[in-house]
Amino acid sequence: MIARISGQLETLADDRVIVAAGSVAYEILVAPVTADDLRPLLGRQVTLHTLEYFDGNPAYGQMVPRLIGFLSETERRFFVRYVSVQGIGIAKGLRSLVLPVGRIADAIESRDSAALAQLPGVGRRTADKIIAELCGKVDEFAVAAPGGRAPREEPESKREAVTVLVSLGLARPEAIERVDAAIERLGQEAGVEQLVREAFHQGPTSAEG
Repeated sequence: MIARISGQLETLADDRVIVAAGSVAYEILVAPVTADDLRPLLGRQVTLHTLEYFDGNPAYGQMVPRLIGFLSETERRFFVRYVSVQGIGIAKGLRSLVLPVGRIADAIESRDSAALAQLPGVGRRTADKIIAELCGKVDEFAVAAPGGRAPREEPESKREAVTVLVSLGLARPEAIERVDAAIERLGQEAGVEQLVREAFHQGPTSAEG
């Protein structure tokens, strides 16, 4: 099984990308939210955590191997749990991910069926089923602040800067910490390139004992 692919992001569409790793180019399906995160990285080196499955009708022998890509192992694990709900399926589940998985997990854990019903292809009945099967099982992915309040909306430049740093090899927690520090110094209006440059000027964020 292919668990991770690193290479140059050659092409990007709304639902798939092509990543060239050496002499091999992989077509990888992605969720809409992942495609949005990857747009500023077109032509750069990226790493996608992948999931393999077979698409088609086995009765007719038309089974095609597919790869799905995620920007983190956490997103990949959430997706596996998410599509375990009866009636979701891989194709529908992927199309429905138009929000970060943390916000979807928040909606599940807070039993917000109205928010889930707004996801493409979900609807109220499926939203209720998702909550019934997953509530209490996706809290590790949720991002709500203590007390049940949703976190303050982050600037788009922060999310894109974190994505760039992760694609260049930083662990996501360190990337977030560095970008937060860069925003404190440069302000909320700083652009993606400014934040990435400032983040790279920082040393390791954790002190050695």
